[in-house]
Amino acid sequence: MRQVETRPSPTVQQVSDILPSGEPMLAVLAKRTYDVGADGGCTLADEQTPLFAAPLDDGDVPGLLAADTDLHPYKPRTDVVLLGHAYGRQRARRLDVLVRVDGREHRIAVVGQRTCSIGQGRIRFSDPRPIDKVPLSYVFAYGGRDHGAEARHGNPLRSPEWSKALGGVDPDLASPFLYPRNPVGRGYLLELDPAADDEFELPQLEDPTDLLTPERLVCDWLDNWHRMPLPHAGGWTQYDWYPRVAFSGLVPLVESFDEPPLEVERGLVPELLADGTGRTDLDFRYEITCGAPLGLQLPHLRGGEPVELHGVHPTRGRWLFTTPPPPRLHTDGRDGRLNLTEPVLHTMLLEPDTDRVTLVWRGCAPAKRPYAPQELESMPLRVDWRD
Repeated sequence: MRQVETRPSPTVQQVSDILPSGEPMLAVLAKRTYDVGADGGCTLADEQTPLFAAPLDDGDVPGLLAADTDLHPYKPRTDVVLLGHAYGRQRARRLDVLVRVDGREHRIAVVGQRTCSIGQGRIRFSDPRPIDKVPLSYVFAYGGRDHGAEARHGNPLRSPEWSKALGGVDPDLASPFLYPRNPVGRGYLLELDPAADDEFELPQLEDPTDLLTPERLVCDWLDNWHRMPLPHAGGWTQYDWYPRVAFSGLVPLVESFDEPPLEVERGLVPELLADGTGRTDLDFRYEITCGAPLGLQLPHLRGGEPVELHGVHPTRGRWLFTTPPPPRLHTDGRDGRLNLTEPVLHTMLLEPDTDRVTLVWRGCAPAKRPYAPQELESMPLRVDWRD
């Protein structure tokens, strides 16, 4: 069905910013939601999801990002975000979720529910239970808070000296005993207390190349967190989680790293983050706009790419489709002209539980000058949908 839009709407916006080259630019952002059929075909959904003007926090889990803003004018990569569950088959106790987009693969190891018990200075993992379904949320990934260490040493941010510096930020949500990569997860242990007698839940979502073991569990204090396992999940990462926060020049807890973090070692972030100082020689203002899990931040998708997922659909072992074609996007060229742009995909939001995929496209072109939001409301644009 061909549809042409020529003015801002809940699913189409024109925004003004600066290109990486330093030139002013205009960008048209266009959002489209599709139903995915059993044959892999995508059809326009009856209900269209509007563009999110601001990040949306999860109402149940403080600090968890439920949805990022769609109005970033320029993302350097495509965010692929997976919301839903991993589904067990035949009472499996371990399985891998696979996301394959245009030949690039990302895996999440899913483990049945289990606990860690600590007694007499020894660490024991229980056997995993059979998997029914596990939310692909960072709540079930490696991370969280070391409650025991915090109780023994106290949260220094609760002191009067820190109250003004925090500027109203809840010290409980900024505690140094939270895992900087994923404060909402589980399994983070800074130190082993020989006198402790404790039991806690272990993560059910893990990095399949770096599975958690009793020998791998203890971090050995605050300044070693950058060598602990990378959390694996499907949802959005928060702006103040590492490494996203590092692109604003902030690195949690340390003045510098004694060795590069795992993200640099694996080539997932620029080497300029290797020293942990937060000082870089480049402008990273666009890097912070990408909020998908690192393994799901891909070179720009442009439509037509095959997408295949395993282990995430309630009734089918494989969930697959082909990325719908991009719209033709035109920005305002002033003086009655429109500029045809090259569309790229900013975001691909996958929701296999409901057989739905949502795409956010961007087309940008140089502009004569920056424009205020009030000007943009009446400036012409064109979105020519071709699905």
